Amino acid sequence: MVREEGRISAFQAMNYEISIVLATAILFVPAITAQYARQDAWLSLIVAGVFGILVTYMAVRLAQRFPRETVVQYAPRVLGPVVGKAVAFVYVFYYLFVAYFVQREFSELMNTAYLLKTPPIVIIALLTLLAVYVLYQGLEVLCRVNTVVLWSILASIVLIVALGAKEIRLDAFQPVLEHGAGPVVLGAVAPGSWFGETAVVLMLMPFISSAEQPRMVRFNLLAVLVLFLVMEMIVVASIGRFGIEQAATKVFPTLSLARHITVPALPIVERQDPVFMIFWVAGMLFKLATFFYAGTLALAQWLNLKDYRPLVLPVAVIISVLAMQSWTGIVELKSFSAEVFPLAITFVQFLLTGLILAAALVRGTAPEPETGGGAKGVGR
Repeated sequence: MVREEGRISAFQAMNYEISIVLATAILFVPAITAQYARQDAWLSLIVAGVFGILVTYMAVRLAQRFPRETVVQYAPRVLGPVVGKAVAFVYVFYYLFVAYFVQREFSELMNTAYLLKTPPIVIIALLTLLAVYVLYQGLEVLCRVNTVVLWSILASIVLIVALGAKEIRLDAFQPVLEHGAGPVVLGAVAPGSWFGETAVVLMLMPFISSAEQPRMVRFNLLAVLVLFLVMEMIVVASIGRFGIEQAATKVFPTLSLARHITVPALPIVERQDPVFMIFWVAGMLFKLATFFYAGTLALAQWLNLKDYRPLVLPVAVIISVLAMQSWTGIVELKSFSAEVFPLAITFVQFLLTGLILAAALVRGTAPEPETGGGAKGVGR
């Protein structure tokens, strides 16, 4: 998603979207959903999945209407120069906001689980420097590597759940709907917002091969389905294995699942958390690189610059400072993840995207005439 000459297929785009959502969702979704919906958390994911389908369908339809432009480029033409420019800036901030949120999530988990005495700024700086390097390698290379990493992550999750399946207690999910539908809906807010991150297609569409762009509705819906199945597995395994009280209070239930694997007959497969962490770190790197790039590119387009590259290092410093200053610790970050983050990103993914799509349909705004191959004004 970096160099303008890079082109990717619809399948690669789908893998890319799954990776960037899964990297952070599998950490917090089990605890956050269980906190609100309790034993009905698995029902919350169904509600969240329906919402995710709606968001991703709107985003793809809007992106397909302007296949050679990003949302920052066509928003002023659809909504008018003043309102459109303001809405475009919200998207700029949204992508950078998710980027520094990912930086802080990464440092908190590493400080909590492994690097107890390492200053968070060191962890954030290392991840950010890697993201800067990845950012310069180009979209096509990034997506090819991501496909390998993603299916490795999915395989490790299936392995973790399968090895611990015998300890899942079905009575942990009883009684169903004990407190009605309200807690189920509340529990769906956070995972629904994470499903909605597939709306990154609004920045991704100009880089997808023209012949593949019409297939993006199908592949985006498939991305939501894969995410739903994986999250459902993790939530069911967490509640069934630890019980509702522990699942709701554990900081990282998925990591705990990997650590509690015991196979007496085959000790080599016990404690799979190092394997899980290897692939998870790669997933976090891709997610940071994606939103870091999307935010930097969006900012360059918003400022009408010809090249986003001079902004890369200044933006890297700014989001690193914001990642350090915005939260005091893991308790505040987890609370923010449950109560503020989902509403903030849903406002952009659902309301603003829906507003632009509705205005484009009503006003009949058309894409700019094609003047040459490739994405318009991207990264040049």
